[in-house]
Amino acid sequence: MAGEGQSLGIAKSFGGPGLGLLAGTQKQMRNLPGRLIGKTKDANGADGFVLTLATREQHIRREKASSNICSNNGLNAMTAAMYLATTGKTGIREIAQQNHDKAAYLKSRLTASGFEPAFNAPFFNEFVMKAPKGFAEKRRNLINNHCIFAGMDLEPFYPELKGHYLFCATETVSKKDMDHLAKEVKS
Repeated sequence: MAGEGQSLGIAKSFGGPGLGLLAGTQKQMRNLPGRLIGKTKDANGADGFVLTLATREQHIRREKASSNICSNNGLNAMTAAMYLATTGKTGIREIAQQNHDKAAYLKSRLTASGFEPAFNAPFFNEFVMKAPKGFAEKRRNLINNHCIFAGMDLEPFYPELKGHYLFCATETVSKKDMDHLAKEVKS
């Protein structure tokens, strides 16, 4: 299983460094690239987080390395581990539920503002909407004059999705901000 860990307490960095997640079985563990962070106790009995296993060439013999990552993203891995430990099992579920609920709310508000859902499929916190005619100009105005980023234009990446935009809502987005966006993009 692979995934993106940006939402696990990692600050927005607009291109890097990022945090990828990769899971495997106990048997595969020593062959996975990257680092494993473990929770332990220090000499005073306080919880601590440590690098428990690294498969980078800087840490072990080059011929045994399964990763030759040259940048140090250990801080991201440690931040994510602390974030997960802090939120706990129920906290991460609550955050995930907020992500989904806020995205569903934003999607309904955008639909009421003249957008059409592009796909009839389940989603978590990101979804694609087909914009009403004239939206591209309105979007440029919102970005340039109001610092409102009204979705990511998908056409440069998927030419067949001209007029389609990717929207995202997470636990960090307020209802007020979503309502404001829906009001500003209303056709």
